[in-house]
Parts: sequence; C-alpha cells; structure tokens
Amino acid sequence: MNPVAQRILDTRSVSDGQTVYPLGHYHMDAGEGALLQAAIQQAQPKVSLEVGMAYGLSTLFICEALASLRSDATHIVIDPFQHQDWHGIGLRNAREAGYERMLKFYEERSEFVLPRLLAEGVRLDFALIDGWHTFDQALVEFYYISRMLRVGGIVAFDDADWPSLSRLLRYIVEYPSYEVFKSKPKWKPSMLGRMRRRVVAIPQVAKLVHPTVRQRAWDLGIFDTCVAVRKISEDNRPITWFPDF
Repeated sequence: MNPVAQRILDTRSVSDGQTVYPLGHYHMDAGEGALLQAAIQQAQPKVSLEVGMAYGLSTLFICEALASLRSDATHIVIDPFQHQDWHGIGLRNAREAGYERMLKFYEERSEFVLPRLLAEGVRLDFALIDGWHTFDQALVEFYYISRMLRVGGIVAFDDADWPSLSRLLRYIVEYPSYEVFKSKPKWKPSMLGRMRRRVVAIPQVAKLVHPTVRQRAWDLGIFDTCVAVRKISEDNRPITWFPDF
C-alpha cells in the first residue's frame, strides 16, 4: 500500500498542512481499495475517472494501481467541494504520494463536467462513482460514464449498501450490456433467507412475486459497501427497453 494511504489509515487522521482532522467515515477502507485495484488490474486503464475525491484515499488506491500498470495513465477527478468542504486535502495527499502528474482535476459539478468530456470524445476504462448519493444524481453520472466506457471497462460504486445506490445497482444489472464484476458480502444469508430464495426460485411462485422482492441485492451479487460492474458489450437496448427493478 502507498505509504501516504497507510499512514492515513493507521492514524485515522488527515492534514491540510496546518490543521489535523479526524478521518471520520468519509473514506474507503483497505478492503474497498483492494476491490478498486482488482478492477483496475482487470481493465488495464489508459484513462480512469473518479467522481468525489474528499480526503483522497480512493484516489491513492486508484493511482497506486494505475502506476503499477503504466506510466502514462490519466486519472480524471471531479470534486466540486475539494477546497470548500475538504480543505484541499485530497489533492495534497495525491501530490505527497507522487501521483499529481497523473491527475486531471475538475473542481466543478459532475453534471457539467461529464457531458463536456463525452462531447470531447474522452474514452474511459475504469470509473468510480462516489459523489452525491441520491438515486438521480448517481444515475446521471452513470449515464454519461457508460457512454464513455469501453467494452471491458468497469464502474465501481462506493456506499453501494445505501438504499438509493442499492436500488440503482438493481437497475444497472438489468442492462444486457453489464454484469457484476465483484462484490464481497460480509456475512452469509440466514437460514430463512436461503429458504426464501429456494421458494421464490420455483417458476409458479416467481410469477406471483414482485420483482423487487424476487431480486434481492444478495441474489444479484450486489450486497456490499462497494460494488463494481463490467461492461460486456455495446449498449444496444431498443427504445422500448425497461425492466422492473
């Protein structure tokens, strides 16, 4: 692990050079970082993107993996509140770790930056969505990222156990062009939960059960705090496409 990231996790604190702040809950842990790095090893990105930098731990995980693959990788970071709310600490940590040369930073809202990047012809191989966590905001971000993502590229979602993002992921895994890349549940389903899945799997019963009950996050493989999906084909959905989710 990069020494800067290790120090932050060990001390549970960050600094802007003058004031030390507690790390709090606004960060990815080592397990989530390992998921990002596994996705990057798989996708082999030339260009990656991150929405939401905060104190920069996710950026450190991502850039460490990119640096192990290629020296000319570009990592686009979008965070409109980096200095307003986070005191510039994320950028400071990336600079201290030696990753500043990789970064292309936008201190603007993602709904303004992402359409511009698409119009400019930017192509992505990996992206992390970890900004404002409402369903509609994350969906807008995914929409533009998916338009830029190459086949074989991977999109990760932090805080995927939040109701808004869990429901969004239920929608996304219905896309014929996406599959779950990786998600590691932290506990096993109960005996009641296992029995429920067996019963709902019976075709005659499944017809009577609403899809939001049929397709629990666990059953779909998206039950974790960080979930990644992989693009397996171009998006060729017909105009009438809509799944229950």
